Amino acid sequence: MGKLGWPWTKASKLSPKYIRDGSKWPRISIITPSYNQGQFLEETIRSVLLQSYPDLEYIIIDGGSTDNSVEIIKQYEPFLAYWVSEKDSGQSHAINKGLTVSTGTILGWINSDDLYVKNTLKKIAQNFCKNRSSVLIHGDRILINKNSEVTGWVPLTPFFPNKGMFNVCSETAFWKRDAMDEVGLLKEELKFAMDLEFFSRLYLHGKFLKLNSYLGYFRCYDSNKSSIIPHIGQEEALKEWKLMFGSDHVTQEKQVNRFLLLKDLVANPLLIGLPYASYKLSKLI
Repeated sequence: MGKLGWPWTKASKLSPKYIRDGSKWPRISIITPSYNQGQFLEETIRSVLLQSYPDLEYIIIDGGSTDNSVEIIKQYEPFLAYWVSEKDSGQSHAINKGLTVSTGTILGWINSDDLYVKNTLKKIAQNFCKNRSSVLIHGDRILINKNSEVTGWVPLTPFFPNKGMFNVCSETAFWKRDAMDEVGLLKEELKFAMDLEFFSRLYLHGKFLKLNSYLGYFRCYDSNKSSIIPHIGQEEALKEWKLMFGSDHVTQEKQVNRFLLLKDLVANPLLIGLPYASYKLSKLI
């Protein structure tokens, strides 16, 4: 009640029967690891299901939540391919459990406090069909707060290991199953840098494609993992980066060209411009 816009009262456009080249839509499997984030979980679930993607396999792996998460999951059970709520060993373990039971040729995971942008899955499928040599496709991220207000946006550069630069955001990243079969699943002992380590292995295996398109929303708030244990993330990232690329220097680009920020603000009025202006005005009232 009282929710408006994406993904509450708006959905992605229905897809045509076939992709533009006449081929069938590939199956996309999305995994959501979940644990006691019931305040955000329904919005995450709806941002996946309301993609209106023709061949979606959605899997939720809950770690035995004690809040209202399981109640929310059960509301959407008819639309899920698989879900379970049981104790696990953490986020990486939960994602691996989901990947293991999935059947899609294209895979991705979305955390239980993040969201997909409208039409993201169709865009990903079309780009994989046009760029068949790519093993992973990723894009740009929009920043939201605990109230789902747009507080910023990040136009990222491609992944540049030679510059010590890691710019792959999990809520915007999708990869091929056959590539994952070659490199293996996530390292379950990692609490923070599991995405960096996994995507680096995929990068060493094959070609990445960076889209100049906003694909996901990353939620920033006081109690999310990025705020609570950033030191662990930094330690893990440095260690794994050195193992992968022989360097002890890794950064996620923070200084973004102001011209690019303004350009994307103007180019995306409904997605970024108006929501961001509304958020800034609310801070003045």
